[in-house]
Amino acid sequence: MYPPFRSIAMQSLPDEMSPALTRVCRLYEKLDKTSTELLKSVYSDDIVFRDPLHEIRGLTALKAYFSGLYMNVAAIDFVFHHPLGPMQAQAAGPADEGNADEGNEQGLAWLSWTMTYRHPRLNGGKDISVQGASRLEFRDGKVIEHRDFFDAGELLYEQVPVLRSVIGLLKRRMD
Repeated sequence: MYPPFRSIAMQSLPDEMSPALTRVCRLYEKLDKTSTELLKSVYSDDIVFRDPLHEIRGLTALKAYFSGLYMNVAAIDFVFHHPLGPMQAQAAGPADEGNADEGNEQGLAWLSWTMTYRHPRLNGGKDISVQGASRLEFRDGKVIEHRDFFDAGELLYEQVPVLRSVIGLLKRRMD
């Protein structure tokens, strides 16, 4: 009934994107309700994940969150834009400079994205697109803190007919 958005080819990512950010993007291109085990390839066991609606602590809780989230989503797709970084892999010492392991990235990165999803009970089952950004903190090549920034109204509240009317009324009154 709802064909997936995902194409077989993965999107082209900027050459300057760090290996750590590339792994994050590739994860979200593959992630669905059957593949939450892939989260461990990118996130640390003590991950703290925040968005405007949730705060999740720990990899086990994050897997459960994504399993539940994707259970009712008919299709989802991410397009990534404007990576900020890249982080440099931390070398063991001066002799190793430039030869650091790809899995040893440290520090902060930002990534903007457009998420398009389809849920049978939202927006009449039609596509919903939301722009957002993620702040990612890496330690030893894994994400230890992930914070998403997006308009929760655009994502969810404005997609429910009764709430859409109320939010539209409030927006018009504020103009």
